[in-house]
Amino acid sequence: MSEQTPRRFALSGQVLHDSIDGEVIVIDLRTGTYYSLRDSAAELWGLIQRAPGASPPELAEALSARYETNGHDVESVVAGFLGRLHVEGLVDALEGDLPTALVAPTLEPNGQPRVFVAPVLDKHTDMQDLVLIDPVHEVSGAGWPHAATEAPGGAHT
Repeated sequence: MSEQTPRRFALSGQVLHDSIDGEVIVIDLRTGTYYSLRDSAAELWGLIQRAPGASPPELAEALSARYETNGHDVESVVAGFLGRLHVEGLVDALEGDLPTALVAPTLEPNGQPRVFVAPVLDKHTDMQDLVLIDPVHEVSGAGWPHAATEAPGGAHT
């Protein structure tokens, strides 16, 4: 990766993710590492999921519409967080200008913005061995739940 943060991002095809009570759990299928994203990190993940190809400034603008930023340089914070997601292999960098349909998250039910707190990526490696033996890895190119078939010579297809 170059020193400069890539301009546009999409979720990696090598991760599984789910949202549970406002927390996003992301599992890297290559390493068995799992991650926890809450608050602004979870919202940022959802924005990337809904608008693949969104740029850091577009994502920062969407978050700024949702939060009271209190002087935070949201664009810089978002670019740094995206860089970390990219280094971890959770998002892929995209090239070129892509049209996006980014919709800002809505305000709280009371119509007031929440106070912005920089996104945090909690990384967990304690279950790597268990995650890597999970049958989701033994799949064909069609993905889960299609089991891989063994080709002559013991290779899986």
